[in-house]
Amino acid sequence: MTKQSQSARLIQQLQDWSDEELGELDEMIQGLLESRREQPEEEVKETREDGSSLGKHGGRGHIELKMIPDSKTGKTYGPYRYLRYWGVTKKGTMGLKSVYLGKRER
Repeated sequence: MTKQSQSARLIQQLQDWSDEELGELDEMIQGLLESRREQPEEEVKETREDGSSLGKHGGRGHIELKMIPDSKTGKTYGPYRYLRYWGVTKKGTMGLKSVYLGKRER
């Protein structure tokens, strides 16, 4: 018996998901793919309201490294990786969403 690929095993699990869950997964995957696309610095011209650069496809996704301060000890922990992507929020509007990807390996 041949070993199945990860995507083949995953699609077997996904067949039972609702359309809403599949739509959210699609948004996450598109954001992850966008975050992996590289572009030369000179191509980055547009910025978001916070001043960060938009990607060449409108900035549909990026990976953010976040440091978490501990107010009691003054120590900072991290960096923690988050996938930030645009998708439909709980309110039914388009907005920035995030998924925790884990602590960055040093």
